[in-house]
Amino acid sequence: MLKKAFLILLSFIVLSENNILIAQDSPPVVTRSQTVQLVDGKEYFFHPVLQGQTLFSITRAYGVSQDDIYEANPELRDHGLRYDQIIRIPVKQDDAPRQVASSTVKETTWMEHQVRRRETVYGISRQYGISQEELLRNNPHARVGLRPNMILRIPKQSERIVSYFEYRVPPGQTLFSLSREFNVSIEAIERVNPQLKDGLKAGQTIRIPAEAGPEQQPPFVVESKPLEVLPEFPEDPVAIDPYCDNPQIKEHYNVALLIPLHLDRINNEFIENPDSRHPSFAFMPYYEGMLFALDSVRKMGADIRLSVFDVCDDAGKAHTVLRRPEMANMDLIIGPFNANTMDIVAQFATRRDIPVVSPLHWEDNRQLVSYPLLFQATPSIQIQMNDMAKYVARNYANDNIILVHNNQPLNLINGYKATLNRELNYIEYYRDSLNLAKIDGYFLNGVYVGERLTNVYVLHDSLLQPRLSDKETSLYDQYMQRNTLKEVVYSLGGMDKIRNMLDVDKHNVIVTPMGGEALISDYTRQLNHLRDTFDITVFGVPQWRDYKSLDYRYLQNLNVHLFTSDFIDYENTSNIDFIRSYRKANYVEPERIAFRAAHTGMFFFTALMQYGTDFHKCMGLINQTNSSGSPFRFYKPYGESGGWENNFVYIFKYESYRLKDVKKPDTEITRLN
Repeated sequence: MLKKAFLILLSFIVLSENNILIAQDSPPVVTRSQTVQLVDGKEYFFHPVLQGQTLFSITRAYGVSQDDIYEANPELRDHGLRYDQIIRIPVKQDDAPRQVASSTVKETTWMEHQVRRRETVYGISRQYGISQEELLRNNPHARVGLRPNMILRIPKQSERIVSYFEYRVPPGQTLFSLSREFNVSIEAIERVNPQLKDGLKAGQTIRIPAEAGPEQQPPFVVESKPLEVLPEFPEDPVAIDPYCDNPQIKEHYNVALLIPLHLDRINNEFIENPDSRHPSFAFMPYYEGMLFALDSVRKMGADIRLSVFDVCDDAGKAHTVLRRPEMANMDLIIGPFNANTMDIVAQFATRRDIPVVSPLHWEDNRQLVSYPLLFQATPSIQIQMNDMAKYVARNYANDNIILVHNNQPLNLINGYKATLNRELNYIEYYRDSLNLAKIDGYFLNGVYVGERLTNVYVLHDSLLQPRLSDKETSLYDQYMQRNTLKEVVYSLGGMDKIRNMLDVDKHNVIVTPMGGEALISDYTRQLNHLRDTFDITVFGVPQWRDYKSLDYRYLQNLNVHLFTSDFIDYENTSNIDFIRSYRKANYVEPERIAFRAAHTGMFFFTALMQYGTDFHKCMGLINQTNSSGSPFRFYKPYGESGGWENNFVYIFKYESYRLKDVKKPDTEITRLN
């Protein structure tokens, strides 16, 4: 029941020329609503009036008088009862008795302990009255040993008395919808209902904390506002492997960094007159960033032993390194940086169950399909574009969206169009279903309102598709595959075609997956001339940031948004420390590749330290607890037999001569120089 997302409500369908579903006449049968809401301290049912229903039939169904209904709905005295109204029915005391009772519940709060010299796990656990295993379970980084100034989370159990009333769960109800309906957190409900560990079931009688308030009202009772309920996009549930509660931790970990240093090209002439263009320098910033991460995790208590090998695009050199006896004992391999040698290394590591981190993205996804312990640290351009499509759909669904491109590369454009259309259709489908069913009956936060059957799909608040029949699935797929985008091939239509599609009465969002410095420079200049007439926001691609000829004023005026997998937050404390350390050690500013190496090292070294060599079993947990400054969120795009791909993407915009992360709208990322 919790996994249902779409309910087919069958009864009747007439499709008009305007694609609006009209209900057929039905007998004046009144079915009582089961939704109760508090208004001004009084409880009411909200009843949608259907054709043929009268005050008399409604009062008979609810067991109230007509005067009771007139008192709750004074407008009926002047205008009478009409089809499509939502009216209030006062709840009689015997309809929904809520006897408040009390119960004692146990709660867990947390405190922090800073480790001092000579302290032990045993001593700290005795100090706080908990077991050593409980201390280590809540602080997996302490399994490798305590270090001075290490911070430990200490659980503290307490009891308190909670008042509650009993509630019978109707079909389709979820914990999320309960929390919304009664304005109380899911955690508060679970604390007074330990049986919910087995899931919420229809017909169950559960306890609702009495502090739950009536502030949450269904959208149709908000006066003078149109019905506007957008779907939520819940994260996939995280399955926690039992291994993660008691991981196998080693005293130290061996990590191999396979990096192209081209040491065979270094000669006496180069030593006497080093040239910064020499290929040996290309990946030195990555090496230096990895050393910074290594030093940082060692200060946290991790014993990571890094071995560096010169592996380029030479298959023979890769085989030579892999034949070294120490390679069979590696716990993690980072690299190589070439697709040809990556295949050799991935085969070697797969036979020995060694995780491999691919620092770069390969257009050929064959390796990611074939190797379950391969981690692709850089998201593909298609993933980045799809992320931008989701952001546009979820934040600008009501605006005039125009896609402008030159059909290059076609596979990326088609993939982006499919994602953006699907996301927009998803939102519109939810909105259509809700609006069409708001009189005839629909689920509101998991509670069915109106008790009337229709032919439309009505989304459950979990928004997950159920097992529909072939016919029903086909109807849904047809809806989701609609092409609702306005589209301009710029090389054919130019700015005139774009201008004709702009709407002076709406916000215009122009999505532009195009490159070329001269083209984009002229493109943004022309769009800037239109901004006095039209409200415009432009979405572009990462290359735009490197175009020196673009006028920053245009980027700001057009509210330009770009996406990227590498974005440096110069106000982040960790990044500031890294910059200072890197300057001190190397006398230069760190490049983006150095930041990427530092983030990669910190992520995977910490994963080893906390969860051991089988850290991949705990990746869902690592994604949840990962630092906000870390640009990683791994998932398996090709099922359990395939590898892991990072799908973390930044989206930033130009604002007040700053770059701002729009996913964190209150966080300024960096100043423009």
